Amino acid sequence: MVRFVVRRLLQMVIVFFGTTLVVYAMMFGAQGDPIQALAGEKPVSAAQRAYLTEHFHLDHGFWYRYADYVGGLLRGDLGDTLTLRPISSVLAGAWPYTLKLAGLAMVVVVVVGVGAGVLAGVRRGGLFDAATLALTLVVIGVPVVVLGFLGQYLLGIRLRLFPVANEGDLYSLILPALLLGMLSLATTVRLTRTTVVENLRADYAKTARAKGLSRTRVVGVHVLRNSLIPVVTFLGVELGSLMAGAVVIENIFNIPGVGFTLARAVRTEDGPTVVTIVSLLVIVFLVVNLAVDLLYAVLDPRIRYA
Repeated sequence: MVRFVVRRLLQMVIVFFGTTLVVYAMMFGAQGDPIQALAGEKPVSAAQRAYLTEHFHLDHGFWYRYADYVGGLLRGDLGDTLTLRPISSVLAGAWPYTLKLAGLAMVVVVVVGVGAGVLAGVRRGGLFDAATLALTLVVIGVPVVVLGFLGQYLLGIRLRLFPVANEGDLYSLILPALLLGMLSLATTVRLTRTTVVENLRADYAKTARAKGLSRTRVVGVHVLRNSLIPVVTFLGVELGSLMAGAVVIENIFNIPGVGFTLARAVRTEDGPTVVTIVSLLVIVFLVVNLAVDLLYAVLDPRIRYA
């Protein structure tokens, strides 16, 4: 187990540096004049331009700037935005919104997705199974941006069940969380249903039923435990995807989270903010995937890491 963790940590370091290097190169390589982009049509004085150029090392080469950025990141210094505001203070106010949004979405995905998938698998071929497969297929084929505007219009404007924009409370995040997790929910239902059907046909399930165990016990104790292994793998990946996918939903519902901040930084060509947020999302994604791999041994004692 220790060797596996060390090996994965080394892989995470390589992935982190590789990803940040690509994002840094794309952001600053495609950037025109970041200072003028931030100012818009307003003129920038020579003194202001000279100060910003020196502060962000824009007069140095690419590798010098990248090394300086990574060094600061490893020291816990996230740097400044182009408005000279510490990125750490910007994210301090944004993270709670995104974490709540992704957390609510994940709760819906786990509870509804796994529950509906198990029910569809147990009742394979029935009306609920057919309806579930058809509905999830439609959801998977619709882009998140379309689901976002459609849900906002139907549930927020027409039916007035939820606020159409962020109001600062938890209730106003329910609709965005539902829409954010809709694609993950549909995939979780189909994946859970498939694994449950496969495990119900397995020899161990047939043996358990032959011993006189009730169908509920066979499904709840034996089948569900083995069926959760691929589902947990998917959900671990999806947690990072939900936080990254919040860019669209947060902009639709005007939620000042990390995704909203990232989209605004891209529009203003705020390179330091873009690279820092993407780097933090990469770290979250890597850590969650490591935690999911370690959970395998808990779900299935047969799995051992060398």
